[in-house]
Amino acid sequence: MRSLLPTFALLLCHTITGTASVSMRYFVGILEPVEIAFMRYLLGGLFILPLFFLYRSPNLTRSLCFKTIGLGVLFFALFPFLFAQAFVYTNAARGSLVLATMPIWTMLFAKAIGHEKINLLSLTAIGLSLLGLFISLSDKLFMPTGTTVTFKGELIMLLAALAGAVYATLARPVLRQIPATTMTPIAMLSGCAVLFPFTVASGIDEHVLALSPMQIGLVIYVGIVTGGIAFFFFNWVLTRTTATFNTMFVTLNPIVAIFLGYLFLGEVIQINFVFGVLVVFSGLGLAVYSQQKSI
Repeated sequence: MRSLLPTFALLLCHTITGTASVSMRYFVGILEPVEIAFMRYLLGGLFILPLFFLYRSPNLTRSLCFKTIGLGVLFFALFPFLFAQAFVYTNAARGSLVLATMPIWTMLFAKAIGHEKINLLSLTAIGLSLLGLFISLSDKLFMPTGTTVTFKGELIMLLAALAGAVYATLARPVLRQIPATTMTPIAMLSGCAVLFPFTVASGIDEHVLALSPMQIGLVIYVGIVTGGIAFFFFNWVLTRTTATFNTMFVTLNPIVAIFLGYLFLGEVIQINFVFGVLVVFSGLGLAVYSQQKSI
């Protein structure tokens, strides 16, 4: 049971972050993407900051602190900027599919620097998950993007996937020296510090004051739950599994978003979505089997 805890944590993490995608679609036109990212990581970082003081690691050296800050800027500033910018030029389905290639780049990067070995089971699991996601999104992939710039959004999202792959790979050795309770709030708040000037320029103070109580509650949920709690789980799992295994569960994000869109936004689910979800979970099941076999 203990060895399955990382899998349950990843399922919970990416289910939660899938709800963030629906929330962000709701906030389109109300808040700027950079403002959503800033408040998400600020509230999340502040929420888990007490863990930093309760379980502060004596191993936190100046070198590890600088590494954590750098990783935080990469994942909690550059990544959300690229993620939001990509959807200016492409639709959600194509963007999600490109982002779901993250485990491929994670595996290749981890292999290149000697952190992981590429094996057939993992490759098959990644392939199945991507195939399932392609099937799930097939009815949406060829919808018009409303722009004449071909593949610009996909290329930007590819950069986001690469940033996520680099973070997952390089964060793992840091998390072997300091716990997720120490690293996560430092990284998250470091990203916020970089995003802060951009939010000021966009007029975040006026936009936040215009929010209704219900919208403020949703912002708090996005920050604390889909920010602090979800990414704490993400980092915690990195201390117990490979970076490739961790990023494979990114395929759950668009699936959860589509399902919640069906429940709350009136979006239509086709039969291809159901079949694709089954294929995705077969890929994730194979990944879990491969992970258990390597323990």
